[in-house]
Amino acid sequence: MNDVKEWWMKPVRMLRVDYAPDFSSVKEEDMETLARSRKEDWQINCEWIVGAPGFVGDAYRTTFKASGYETYPGLEGFDYLRKYTPFAHKYGIRVLSYLNMHWYAYDFAEQHPDWEQLLSTGHSYGRMHPLYGNGTTFCVNSSWRDWAFDLIREAMKTGIDGVFLDGPVVFPDSCYCLSCREKFRAEYGREIPKEDWKDPLWKNYLGFRENSLAQFLSDAQNAVRDINPEGIIFLNAGSWGPSGWRVARDIQKTGPFQSFNGAEAFFHYGSKQNIYASLMTGKYLRAGDNPPVVFTHYMNGKWHYLNLPPGEVQLALAQTAMAGANPWLGLINSSLESQPEANKPVKEIFTFLEAEKEFFTATESFAEVGLLFSACTCRNYLSRLEGFYERPGSGKEENLIVDQKSDKVKNWAARKIQCEEFLSSAYAGYFHALTRAHIPFDILLDQSLKDIARYKTVILPDGVCLNKEAVAILREYVSAGGNLLASFEAGFYDERGDYNESLFDLLGLEEIDDLFPVVVGENYLLAKEEHLQFGKGKLMERGPYALKVKAKDDTRTPAFFLNQMNTVYTPLKGLSSYPSLVLNNYGAGRTAYFPEAIGHFMRETAMVSAAERIIRMVKELNGISIIETDAPKTVAVEIYKQTEPDRLIIHLVNNTVDGRPINEFLPIRDITLKLNIGHKPGNVFPLRENDDLSYSFDVALHIHIPCLKLYEVIVVEL
Repeated sequence: MNDVKEWWMKPVRMLRVDYAPDFSSVKEEDMETLARSRKEDWQINCEWIVGAPGFVGDAYRTTFKASGYETYPGLEGFDYLRKYTPFAHKYGIRVLSYLNMHWYAYDFAEQHPDWEQLLSTGHSYGRMHPLYGNGTTFCVNSSWRDWAFDLIREAMKTGIDGVFLDGPVVFPDSCYCLSCREKFRAEYGREIPKEDWKDPLWKNYLGFRENSLAQFLSDAQNAVRDINPEGIIFLNAGSWGPSGWRVARDIQKTGPFQSFNGAEAFFHYGSKQNIYASLMTGKYLRAGDNPPVVFTHYMNGKWHYLNLPPGEVQLALAQTAMAGANPWLGLINSSLESQPEANKPVKEIFTFLEAEKEFFTATESFAEVGLLFSACTCRNYLSRLEGFYERPGSGKEENLIVDQKSDKVKNWAARKIQCEEFLSSAYAGYFHALTRAHIPFDILLDQSLKDIARYKTVILPDGVCLNKEAVAILREYVSAGGNLLASFEAGFYDERGDYNESLFDLLGLEEIDDLFPVVVGENYLLAKEEHLQFGKGKLMERGPYALKVKAKDDTRTPAFFLNQMNTVYTPLKGLSSYPSLVLNNYGAGRTAYFPEAIGHFMRETAMVSAAERIIRMVKELNGISIIETDAPKTVAVEIYKQTEPDRLIIHLVNNTVDGRPINEFLPIRDITLKLNIGHKPGNVFPLRENDDLSYSFDVALHIHIPCLKLYEVIVVEL
């Protein structure tokens, strides 16, 4: 196996237990008993212990002896980090100290009035938007940064292995403090602008905020290494959501200055649930250059002093592992008093991960499809189409009333929010469609485009901003034989969000006339010829967002939109002249373009025809795939490759549940996998649930899995 020396490059299982609300209660614990329990009862190999609490603004207090810093009340004379770390190390547990760096009490902030983040109005962010109802936050460009770096050095002196920073972030409409204004003026020669999406300087400011956070982390990393050159640091990098720009998060910028990419995938009662939350987060983080860590909130949603049902936490951990990510759990110690067996569902998964760690080490994705998640798109995408901002009614019919009301979003800030919501649905729609079709795929970041030659197909979902280099890379990729799938406004804007037609010829487009009026329901497209297994004359649903495009003469346009219908229960209006699919040959490769926001349509409605169009198109572009799966759509599949020894590793997770929160997994029986590997394998064996697995080989490898309860991993020795 590949020689991996750094501990943090090997599989890691993390736990954080807070002694809230009174952190001083930890001194009543026997430190060796505690460390042994973490190892034996939880099967972790890395623990976060609180150095600066994330509770009621106490981040300026410490649980350890730190010169120049206030000790947490009740811990005078007790040094949590120095007391616990030697015992943790004795039991093979790496120790990271959690340092809260975003939530400070008002009275502490009043001692340092130039540290707070300020809104464009000049008011303190934390006074106008109290953190967690009570507290404020500090600026990464202010002199607070020196206070923070000294705290990091003090923590590292205790002998810990590294630190996790919870924050800082640059909060929305921040920061306009004196330090930021002076730094921005020195760089751009002008004052910091207020939010104005038509002003190029505003977009410069967004980059300035992200660079400021990255520079803070770079200097924080140096503070760690001042004490321990091998010490590690990372922060909450933010998940895949398109609103990350609002708090200046971009793992492409912070990645070089941290050892892990970590982000939250929390379950919350009462909200719209994404069954793939942990899988999505893990795959997004894996796209960066660091080992990923998915944070699972073991606390029971907003009921923090109890823990999640076993099914919820086990699904989160299984999805995290199949995503190629490291698991993390956070809980409050007192929850174990009323739920003393809370460790058992965790221990079951963690024991497996420890026992089979060689199959989780030095793995590379073997997916053949890449799905772009673009940070510059999230930051700068604003549709230029005025009709886009006509918000349609739901189309729902109830009590003989059809919801057809609509209104127009006029404010640019509100338009930006609408675009973020649109992108979120677009990404999730493609993610769900591909996952449910058992098509393994990777999430790509902007910086990942330079490495796309290994993929059979690359997908640009619904709205994408691309710089000149990215456009050139995509042209070269397709010309050399790659396949590109794009939809709606993907590739129609440059990296700053300005309209750009540089991708038109690649997609086979002549021009765009306009956007069809935005209406939910009662609009259609029709197959004019047989394609994608849709017979000629097949009528299919059209989503609310669709462009009127004209294709170049040498393209193939097998389906067309019908003319617009503006009300229900009226006759179809016949075929329009606008295609709903444009197929183009470019060099040795091919492109497919849906003028419709098909990812958004899929996520918002789970429309079967939308999913079929996406999946059949991907399969046609891909040709013969490395893996084919016969299983219900609720089974997720990922495939990885190892060298030294040469083998494939297949992960399957059963997402067939009885609802949310999860109380029961419904077993799936008789799953078959077909691997088109071209030669007979040396051996095939399962790691977890199926000792009676069987396989055979003809021109391909056929694997039969008798039953999938939750999580199985299959090894194919090549």
